[in-house]
Amino acid sequence: MSAIRRRHRRDRQALDFTSLVDIALVLVVFFLLSAQAGGLRNLPVTLPQAGTASAAQPESVEIAIDRTGAISLHGRALQLKDLAEVAKHGQRIILLADADARHGRVVEVVDALRRAGAGDIYFATAPTVQDW
Repeated sequence: MSAIRRRHRRDRQALDFTSLVDIALVLVVFFLLSAQAGGLRNLPVTLPQAGTASAAQPESVEIAIDRTGAISLHGRALQLKDLAEVAKHGQRIILLADADARHGRVVEVVDALRRAGAGDIYFATAPTVQDW
């Protein structure tokens, strides 16, 4: 009986790392997927807040304007003349204009899109946080 107790004590001292490795792999996969999902918008744009903000439609094109006035589409830099090509497809256009972007630059982008035939142009906003 004493040999069984010694063997049982020795087995209890060994750690089972299988579940620890499983959890570590799940965390690695989670962080890889979440890092890729955030890479769609490469410009640091701080959206203005609005109480009536709603989610974007999936068939929309998002054009970002950062605080310096740089224009981008899916992380690729654009010029005003390139916006005509974007507007030709007739999709809903959502402007992600930084709250600190120059108003004149935003108007230039909207004007270029409308001259190219863009129909629906929306401004992206962040929902406001209400204090109760």
